[in-house]
Amino acid sequence: MVPSSGSDASALLDALDLWLRQQTIENVLPKHQAKALLADLRDDRRFWAQQRRQFAIVWTSIEAALRVETRPLSTVMGPDSCVRFLDAVEQMDDDPALVNAVLRSEVFETVLGKILYDAIFEFVQRADFLGNVFNQLPVIGAIRMQMLTAARKQLDEVLGAQISRFLGEYTAAAVESAATYLVSAETESKRRRARRRLAEKLLAKPIAELFQVSDMEMVLVRDAVWLAVQEFRLPDEEQLVDSLYAEFGHQPFTIMLPNRSTAARGDAPLYERGQSVLHAVLERFLVSGEWSTWLAEAHGLPVKADARGSIHVTAAVTVAEQQQQQQRKAEEVDEPAEPSEEHSEVAEESSSAQWDGWD
Repeated sequence: MVPSSGSDASALLDALDLWLRQQTIENVLPKHQAKALLADLRDDRRFWAQQRRQFAIVWTSIEAALRVETRPLSTVMGPDSCVRFLDAVEQMDDDPALVNAVLRSEVFETVLGKILYDAIFEFVQRADFLGNVFNQLPVIGAIRMQMLTAARKQLDEVLGAQISRFLGEYTAAAVESAATYLVSAETESKRRRARRRLAEKLLAKPIAELFQVSDMEMVLVRDAVWLAVQEFRLPDEEQLVDSLYAEFGHQPFTIMLPNRSTAARGDAPLYERGQSVLHAVLERFLVSGEWSTWLAEAHGLPVKADARGSIHVTAAVTVAEQQQQQQRKAEEVDEPAEPSEEHSEVAEESSSAQWDGWD
């Protein structure tokens, strides 16, 4: 019979599942075909052009939704996910090499030097060493103030240059000391608490505030992400494929599928969802006009359309039966009728009267 119902789709899926479980990975997808697919994926410009348009549409939709999303990130993630995220951030180990690279960068050294310079100058101004000295001089107040102002200006010029030279030599040592202290065991608990507080503040922010970037910046980010996806290359891809097939090519395809008992218990939701999607697609396809047309052209079956325009194919077994019935009717018409008993007797008498002497 012609497949045309959900039971036929289920039978096809069951047959495919059974066949796959009897194959190896190499049989399902040979290594040379995998390499060819990988090469075609890289070289198919039309494919990437089509995907680029789809990527832009999806990106724009997601971006527009995020820009107006007022819920905090913690609400979107849910309480359980937030707890796991905070625990993971808190327990995350610091990379000393990364910390040193950040602290010893030119930008950080410049910032640290500026902070030290302002702090030293602020201390000198607040201590007011010159003011305390000039206040004790036996001169008139107006003259004393002029002397104090001129002395402070001269001190700032001399002291500022000396502080700058000192910090230029000391900043690198200060950064080294800060990096060593920051990754020491003494500050480990403080670093963990600081990371957790930072993560909590991040989760408490509305999602829209996390995407406060200009349209131009967002376009640059989008293009950078797309370029990274399109140009992504694994090192020594062909050698990697060879290694994977050498390790897993002879393995049964069942390593990619859950066993039947697991699927029967409902412990493989992704597998079940995939089967459900494929079943729905096959079920719609098997009752479609495209399937009926192909079946008719491939097997020479009659096709008819109902009042709604749906195409139907007569089952092959029914056509065979009709052909057999027509053949039997034709044989019955062509075959002469058997004579009756009365006609047989008359024929015998006639043959006796015409005796020709042979007896």
